[in-house]
Amino acid sequence: MFRLLEKTLTPIQLLSIGYIIIILIGALLLMLPISSENNSYQFFVDSLFTSASAVSTTGLVVVDTGTYYSMFGEMVILLLIQIGGLGYMLFFVVFAILLKEKLSLTGKKYLREAVSRNQSVDLIRFVKLTLIYTLIIELIGTVGYFIVLINNFSFTEALYSSFFHSVSAFCTAGFGLYPDNLSSYSESLVINFNTFFLVITGAIGFFVLYDLLNYINQKIKKNNFARITLHSKLVLSFTFSLFLFGALIILIAENTKFSENIFQNILNAFFQSISASTTVGFNTIDITIMSNASLFVMIILMFIGASPGSTGGGIKTTSFAASILSSIASLKGKNAVSIFKRTISRFSVDKSNAQIFVALTSTLVITLILTITENFSFIKILFEATSAFGTVGLSAGITSSLSIIGKLLITTLMIIGRVGPIAIGLFFVNKNGNNNYTFPEEDIFTS
Repeated sequence: MFRLLEKTLTPIQLLSIGYIIIILIGALLLMLPISSENNSYQFFVDSLFTSASAVSTTGLVVVDTGTYYSMFGEMVILLLIQIGGLGYMLFFVVFAILLKEKLSLTGKKYLREAVSRNQSVDLIRFVKLTLIYTLIIELIGTVGYFIVLINNFSFTEALYSSFFHSVSAFCTAGFGLYPDNLSSYSESLVINFNTFFLVITGAIGFFVLYDLLNYINQKIKKNNFARITLHSKLVLSFTFSLFLFGALIILIAENTKFSENIFQNILNAFFQSISASTTVGFNTIDITIMSNASLFVMIILMFIGASPGSTGGGIKTTSFAASILSSIASLKGKNAVSIFKRTISRFSVDKSNAQIFVALTSTLVITLILTITENFSFIKILFEATSAFGTVGLSAGITSSLSIIGKLLITTLMIIGRVGPIAIGLFFVNKNGNNNYTFPEEDIFTS
């Protein structure tokens, strides 16, 4: 049966179907009475929405997670978040390692599709490092939250809540157990910086970690030829530039709306900017009363999103960087797209442009339909749709009021965001459909 599917479907198609199956299983579990506090069945569309939100690590919810779901329901959501954040193919490899089974060539092919990694990386070592990295970071995050939460809850409650929020933050899921998200802790430096630590480490991507660890290892061995790859340089430079850009606009737009304390305003601005850019979806201020300027800059940040191989969504920082640099090169009349004394391959640039095109098209089309089916302002609908595509989880306050059609459309965007725009485009392309021939070239007028 599996060999028949392998011959019929591409790796991308199999991976996409795998995510959908996991979402459906999660939806069925969440709709059971054991998953709710009042022991009642949840409407399937709502459980499907929540499951898709968890697997896609989005964080948009139609019911309050901490009050509606039981401990069983919350643990199902947490498991879905972890699977979605790391990618179910990584779990497949982990189980293979634990069982001491060698990964087949087919398994390696699907894993490479799942993590979008090139052929030069030792996949087994990459997965081991990813698992160790995840466990260590989530443990540190749990301790960080626990230091503060132990003052407000019992030991067991504080530990559970700390672990839940640590996993949710690192996987950039944004699911919280409190009705106001993290707004009650907006003045806590420990909560703020612990969240920064978790979401940034989750959003920069496992590829960057792998690269940095190799670089440090080579430096320790006094290898003078050790270098950080262009990918990592692009990720780090553009990620932190976007943080600063978003925070500056939010700080100017909101001014003293949320606090008279300038330091608190700066902290709030950076938190919302980092939350949108890393696609985690936590918030420390009320998003529903933010100005249109702030909402718009957050839409931009959510659409760009995190980095490849990370737990976050969006078109990815490297795609945004490649497209921007390509446009600048064209304006200068240059054929090569260069930065940091390196030239970005034409294939990477073309792939980035294709990713942006599919992402923009799907987001705008669904936004257009939502403006017909939902009775909310355009900026809020666009914000919700972009949040879903970017798997962010920030909401302008309209999620729970969406119609059934609206919820299904947002669910679709969350799946597109999780699987990836390129993967969605390739999903409909036959694996034998590549044509290498070209037609005669002719210019067109572009201005």
